[in-house]
Amino acid sequence: MLEYPQVVLDFMNRDHAEFVALRGKLLELLEAQAPAEKVDTALDELHEHTRRHFAEEERMMKEVAFPPYPVHRSEHLTVLADMADHMEKWRTERDAAALREWLEKPVGEWLVNHINTMDLVTAGFIKMNQ
Repeated sequence: MLEYPQVVLDFMNRDHAEFVALRGKLLELLEAQAPAEKVDTALDELHEHTRRHFAEEERMMKEVAFPPYPVHRSEHLTVLADMADHMEKWRTERDAAALREWLEKPVGEWLVNHINTMDLVTAGFIKMNQ
């Protein structure tokens, strides 16, 4: 299980926990050599969850006029684009090892780093300004 820090906003902690669970589900499906269609569905769930989570964070950042909003949003856009690229690559190549490697390393490392840097600061600012 991926360990990650908690922030001062419950909705962010819940969303992070759901992201970790969806990532874990994908890794389990790949380990079990599940049918590609099941992996497709799980990838779609992870992508949609991430998109919704980012949209909610961005809405709240705008609501409180968070000064580094453009930087935080830019990272969200980069992550969504990277996720879409990996989803497309999976759908065309069906390379389970490559998908597993991406989920285990870059995705896991990104999540922990993003929470430790951007989300901790963002959550604190939002909490202080609500």
